[in-house]
Amino acid sequence: MTPLGIDEARNWLSSMVGETVYVHLEVNPEAYIRNVPCKLKDVAVMGDHAYRVHLVLTDPDGLLSISGVTDFVEDGDAIVITGFDTQSRIRQTLTVSRRLLAM
Repeated sequence: MTPLGIDEARNWLSSMVGETVYVHLEVNPEAYIRNVPCKLKDVAVMGDHAYRVHLVLTDPDGLLSISGVTDFVEDGDAIVITGFDTQSRIRQTLTVSRRLLAM
């Protein structure tokens, strides 16, 4: 896995616009979706130190938004975006991948 800066993460996500991707979102405690196929229409990454990521989706139409993320890591055909709580535990993770994620 390769850590990414904010601009690299923004560029990495932008490179997927127009493609069908698979989304995995996990919010602790105990909420997640896995391998949801969708097409990216637009992306936005904004903020300072604790970032917000917005994915505008088509097929199906929708918006996925996650805030309070701090870490961006490239993992092959996927980007893993993570936020931590005040005790350094993973609070939320968003993975956007060009391939199905392992179950």
